[in-house]
Amino acid sequence: MSAERPAGLPGLLVIAAAVALCAAALVWPPLAALDGRDRWAVTALALALLVFGLCLRRRAPGFAVLAGLFLLGGAAQLYLTEPLWFPALKLRPEGAGEVLAAGILALEGAAVLWAVVRLPLLARLRSATDAFGGTALLALLIASAWLSSPILIYVWRGAATAYAAHVVVGGVLILMHLLLLLALGEVKSPVGGLYRLAPFGPAAVAVVASLVMGGWAFDHLPHVEDEVAYLFQAQGFAHGALSFPAPPEAARPGLAYYLLDIQDGRWISTSVPGWPAALAPFVALGLPWLLNPLLAGLAVLLGADITRRVAGQDEADLVALLMGTSPWIIAAASSLMPHMLVLVLMLFAWWMILRSRDGHGARRLFAAGLAMGWIFATRPLDGVILGVLTALWVFAGPGGSLARTVQYGVGCVLTGSLLLLHNLAMTGNPLKMALSAYLAREWGPEGNAFGFGPDIGPPGGWGALDLWPGHSPSEAVLNTINLAASLQFDLLGWSIGSLALFIAFILWRRGWSKFDVAMVMVVVAVVGTMACYWFADSYYFGPRYWFPAAFAFFYLSARGFEAVRIRLGSDSGPERVRLYTAVGLSCLFGLMVFTPWRGVTKFHEYGNFHAAFRDAARTGQFGNAVVILTERGDEGTAFVMNDPYLSDDRPIFLLENAALDDDALRAAFPGREVVHFDAGWTAKPGR
Repeated sequence: MSAERPAGLPGLLVIAAAVALCAAALVWPPLAALDGRDRWAVTALALALLVFGLCLRRRAPGFAVLAGLFLLGGAAQLYLTEPLWFPALKLRPEGAGEVLAAGILALEGAAVLWAVVRLPLLARLRSATDAFGGTALLALLIASAWLSSPILIYVWRGAATAYAAHVVVGGVLILMHLLLLLALGEVKSPVGGLYRLAPFGPAAVAVVASLVMGGWAFDHLPHVEDEVAYLFQAQGFAHGALSFPAPPEAARPGLAYYLLDIQDGRWISTSVPGWPAALAPFVALGLPWLLNPLLAGLAVLLGADITRRVAGQDEADLVALLMGTSPWIIAAASSLMPHMLVLVLMLFAWWMILRSRDGHGARRLFAAGLAMGWIFATRPLDGVILGVLTALWVFAGPGGSLARTVQYGVGCVLTGSLLLLHNLAMTGNPLKMALSAYLAREWGPEGNAFGFGPDIGPPGGWGALDLWPGHSPSEAVLNTINLAASLQFDLLGWSIGSLALFIAFILWRRGWSKFDVAMVMVVVAVVGTMACYWFADSYYFGPRYWFPAAFAFFYLSARGFEAVRIRLGSDSGPERVRLYTAVGLSCLFGLMVFTPWRGVTKFHEYGNFHAAFRDAARTGQFGNAVVILTERGDEGTAFVMNDPYLSDDRPIFLLENAALDDDALRAAFPGREVVHFDAGWTAKPGR
């Protein structure tokens, strides 16, 4: 026993130091005074020390050093990365922090060179080349490097040389991180074996991480105009109403907000009803931020069980791990957007279809149709893509028949028709959405059209988000490349590239199963269809228009991992443990390093929504005044604080507009004070 103490004591000391450092970053004034990025960097260092200490405790010092450098090197790369709309590495560090980050990357590179010289890493590389093929490995590296940097910003700037430089540097860094992972296989591992991972663990991680991110980074606030419109409509549904009374004419200029409209004496949200209807009970409880995290946990459970049924338990465990630690899933679940609902409804429909073969076929197919129809009422284009593909599966898949398709179709029609009824109530035409009418009036009849044409897109364009007037096949190709780069970044948050295992599936998986083919079809259908839409949205939480294919990417990545494992012949023993350890360490990085970095550097106060203004409004300091924001610093937060009924006992927040007149406002709201309030511009640099 006495011989064990020296080995364990250093590890305990390092663990204690890591915990103390993390706590100090939160409460010790010198560290707490740092800006968000620097405090995040301190917590990343604490995580690396924690892993280092735990590995020392397991008597694996070589692994401790390499794993710590893997986490620190990836964090240093993020520290040097522009976090907002188009994440790109800074090739010229500025300031002491960025110089230090570049030094850490250099240290990681030195560790890789040491591993090449001192460890049998070259022999492992030769073995990998024999197993995978040199050409295929080169293709993996080229594809990963190509997708390491967004393309739109460089095309917009006409900076082809800068784009090429970023691609080359990105590829070098991916190779460096990958080699360090390979080097971990050549030293003693702290992991003695593998344990069956129940999906409830990753599901709980997804729920907790989303709740923490939603409260800490998102401040339980909407962060884009779409979310404001959804909340506005959900408030109406919570009150049993489709719309609110139109505000007085004097206030309307200050209440003009994107996606909200006033028609025929009604104040309406132009968003489709599926998501606000699901959100309404949580709005009534004052907990709108709770629904998406719960959906995230349910998505992990459904995704794991679907994978277990079609591919086996090993792939199911990996899908659960990937989904539960995915920054893409966590960010979507931290927001107030409808994408998690679409994912869960889709997975529930597929789960019911798979279970329909075990009995109660008609009821389960009908339930699947109800779920798919609700997607149509939530995001119509997603509903069409997924609904048609699923109908083909029900008709032509295992045990398929026309009768089964009809049972599924009846459910689709019942819930899908809710959108048509909503259209009828809003526009008088069941085939015309309020959103389409609104954008046609604001942007022109073809402004938000689907397909190609010279008049498609918003008037004046949206800068790098919409390169040229109209929409063309060439722009569709560039948008798709940019969205793929966004997915490479945000899907898993891995420093070796989030699409590494997906690319491995394409390159090395042989004997695709029918479900493999179905998931590839989902990816192709979603990516191909969305290429025909003028807007390639990746600026909020990754390529959200590709979110219907999220499960397909996770599933095919798990199948890609199995392809790698089979190629290496690691069905059992230490090699299998090494592979899973590398994936586990990458998932730890994505969850504990990448996701907090996104929260600190991007999502917190994103879109200029500020909890400070919300909290000030809740204290009652404005009474029931009519408050005109003279600076456009908190307009989104202020608008969310409005009671849609403009009740007498609550303030009314208006956005400054030249058409507003104080006397007219006093006449419209007798007995209320009119206050001009400077909210201030508190957006982060670059916003």
